[in-house]
Amino acid sequence: MNFQVSSQSFRQLLTHSIIAGICFGVFSGCSFIALKKNVKIYKQRVRLSGHVWNPSPQKKPVIVLLYQVLNNKKRVVSYRIYHKTDRFQFMELPGQYYVAAFEDANRDLIYQDSEWATYFGPESGITVDPGQDQLTLDLTLQPPGVSLLPGSPNLSSPATQARLRLPKIRIGEIVELEDGRFTDEKGRLGLWEPIRFLEEVGGGLYFLEHFDPRKIPVIFIHGAGGTPHLWRQIILRMDRDAFQPWLFHYPSGLYLDDVTELLRQAMSQISLTYQVNKLIMVAHSMGGMVAREEINLAIQKGRGQQFPLLLVTISTPWGGHQGARMAMDHSTLGIIPSWIDMAPNSPFQKKLFETQLPPTIQHYLFFSYRGGLNPFAEGNDDGAVSLASQLYNRAQYSAKKTLGFNEDHTSILKSPEMISKLNEIFKTFFKKTKPEHNNEIDFLSLVPFQYFLRSSNAINLQNLVLECFLASRS
Repeated sequence: MNFQVSSQSFRQLLTHSIIAGICFGVFSGCSFIALKKNVKIYKQRVRLSGHVWNPSPQKKPVIVLLYQVLNNKKRVVSYRIYHKTDRFQFMELPGQYYVAAFEDANRDLIYQDSEWATYFGPESGITVDPGQDQLTLDLTLQPPGVSLLPGSPNLSSPATQARLRLPKIRIGEIVELEDGRFTDEKGRLGLWEPIRFLEEVGGGLYFLEHFDPRKIPVIFIHGAGGTPHLWRQIILRMDRDAFQPWLFHYPSGLYLDDVTELLRQAMSQISLTYQVNKLIMVAHSMGGMVAREEINLAIQKGRGQQFPLLLVTISTPWGGHQGARMAMDHSTLGIIPSWIDMAPNSPFQKKLFETQLPPTIQHYLFFSYRGGLNPFAEGNDDGAVSLASQLYNRAQYSAKKTLGFNEDHTSILKSPEMISKLNEIFKTFFKKTKPEHNNEIDFLSLVPFQYFLRSSNAINLQNLVLECFLASRS
């Protein structure tokens, strides 16, 4: 299996060569035929969405069910798990559906008559026509006995699992980094054929070991065309006595809102089984945008201050990717959906910083600057993403610290200097979140910073970089 990804191949995948391919037909017709087929299926799906409210005094997780009517029979085809009042969403093909919900009081994925529940709409259900999203399917749970759900849904039974029309999403499956689902080929499949990826590979949130409540989970989120194997060098040098790596693998060609929903559902399902009171997220490239949006949603739903969270983003195009804009403007063959979100000033990109991070969430922004002059944007890049995008001012303003490394877009993931700094940040987070360190506060110090421009000569710029050190309140 080939797991080697060079900066040049990444550049060809994500920037200069992909633009040439889109504009001038360098890429094979097969790639674009497959892309158009996947996008067509993707766009045929409609959204069934609404809010779910739970007035139950127990405030246990709520499971939203989607039934489909087939041959005059209702059957559960999908479900979502939420831990607070939230907005639910399903993406389905046109048809006739019912939406219901219940409070899973004993967290067993089985509905009992003694649990709060409700369903939406008339007895005839909801008829969903092509292109007609249903966005007001609001649900309020009723006391036991008021609204009884048909068929006493048992989501844990093999029979129900076999009927569920869900992608092959794995939550908490223990794997190895050399898993066949993590090859470069599967990463390219997720970018160019995201629907096929969901059907054949699935993705999910994978573990490398059994859950240990004494260790802090570290969620690794790859970027466009990537796989969890890109994190190998970092994971090999982690302190595995203090931290446990979790690997988020997803089809990077999907719209980023849908990728974020996959991550959110994975985290919700894990929370049913495991108690997580500290969390680290490390994300590369486009994955940083997914991580930030997941955090934004948690903050908006009142979950942002439940426990300490550390976010480290690496070489993320916060200001968008000019290549994506050019592809949208010039391609007649098809556009990867995630590139629509990656375009500068896209609605997804602009909303990332509308939500302010609370003090419990710290963001470290890492960027890479070993590249050349970017012909599609002003200034230099790291071989794939421009420095202007990585250092987008709103991203810097919300970061605790910004750090640059003399690496390209992919070599940074193997950089000893970067990995050493990452482990140092992990160690500080581990210490500061221990109960005996709750009385510590941060002060600011100034450190010098060296920046390499496109010329071969290094220029020492006495930039002011804010760095925190600990001092006791006493």
